[in-house]
Amino acid sequence: MARALRMPALRAFASPPVWGLLAAAAGLALLAYEGVWRAALGVELIALAFWVWARAAADSREQIARWGWLRRPAMALWLAAALALALPAPPVPPAPPSVPRAGLATVLEVPQLSRPAMPAERDPLAPLRALQALAVLWAGLELLGALPASRPYADVTGPLPYAGPWLPAVLPAAGFLVLWRQSHAWMNGPLLRELAVALLALAAALAVLRAYTRRTWTASLRWLAVFDSALAALLVALDVVTPEVSVLLWFAAAGGRLLALAAEVRGASGRRGPRVTMLWRLAGWTASASLSWMLLAHVVFGNGRWRIAEYVALAAPVYLAAVLSLRRVIEAPERRAVTRSDPWKWVGGAVAALVTCIGPAAIALAWAGGMHVSVPEAALGLAPALLALAPRPAGVRTDDLPPLLRAPVAAGATARDFALSVFRLVVTLERQLAAAVGALLRGLGAPARDLHTGDAQEYLLFLVGLSVLSLLLPLLR
Repeated sequence: MARALRMPALRAFASPPVWGLLAAAAGLALLAYEGVWRAALGVELIALAFWVWARAAADSREQIARWGWLRRPAMALWLAAALALALPAPPVPPAPPSVPRAGLATVLEVPQLSRPAMPAERDPLAPLRALQALAVLWAGLELLGALPASRPYADVTGPLPYAGPWLPAVLPAAGFLVLWRQSHAWMNGPLLRELAVALLALAAALAVLRAYTRRTWTASLRWLAVFDSALAALLVALDVVTPEVSVLLWFAAAGGRLLALAAEVRGASGRRGPRVTMLWRLAGWTASASLSWMLLAHVVFGNGRWRIAEYVALAAPVYLAAVLSLRRVIEAPERRAVTRSDPWKWVGGAVAALVTCIGPAAIALAWAGGMHVSVPEAALGLAPALLALAPRPAGVRTDDLPPLLRAPVAAGATARDFALSVFRLVVTLERQLAAAVGALLRGLGAPARDLHTGDAQEYLLFLVGLSVLSLLLPLLR
């Protein structure tokens, strides 16, 4: 009898969903530690979890093809880990003169040229070190959805039943953890910080546009998690605050989205009752405002002048995300004739209150650590979030619109349609550019593939020729 009772429990523990859950939890735990090999193993475990869940799904072939791209960031991190083990420590360069931080404008301005390095100062392994830093950055950006190949993953649900809508929101969290914990491995690479800032800013703008176009709050939450993770990674790339403050701000913003998404998967339990709904609105707005205030206050002024282009490029997505946090959280109707006491409702209220307090606590910690912000910087950094609190304007008449917009609005076009068109246009251009680059690389590598026909004996002769060439090259040099 006892044996019969134990067998179902053992079968449930040995099921693919449980093994995938254990692998994903172990992978996220490894990403919280420093070390490229730990990050590689962590992303590998997350990819393994999605593969296990996909194999066990009813539409396994479709799910395996959908989530097979998770092998790419894992392979990039394994390459970076192998290079970190093989390469010696880099030479210590002389300390550069102190230059005030320019913020986001370093992407748009021409860098200052310095004298060329002397032969004794050159590092012959610099290309391999740059490849290592690029591999780490590639893995983090791809998990964040900042690259064309993986950007639309937040539009689909995961392969695990019941928790499928929640699973894609784990990937931007993994991407932020890779960029945050392995910042020492990629921030010192040449032009990599500028590249990361540009891609993360574009990813944040596209994520909030896509969140605005989605009709359901569950799908919008997945894209808002990408948006918050991209902003938090921008804090890391621009070196705005200490790592502890940046991870606290990320946990309040993106972690709050994950918790709200878990409540939505459970049946909108986080939106039943006016008090709990108001708490979640306040939590989402406060966490997003705290994260964006840190970033905008740093970007708005650089080298003593107002950088309006960078400020507007970040303030517009921040305003739209704050509006979504306030207006998309609508109280869910009670379907029962007699309201029952739900303990999860009180748990959700307590979690929302905790999320509300983490963002201001992180700002206080940064302030105590020596961060100083002037009054204009503080006001302009908080302006987009405060504008979201304004009441919704009344309907605009067609006669008051510019002539370019009168015909689309009269035909029924809305702001959501415009945002969807912009998102699809940018994604299509990115895919075409990536396809063109891939075709160019395949064309350049065609001669190397045509060196032999694939016969085993010819391949051995090819290896012998390479070995002889490797012996002759040092003599010829």
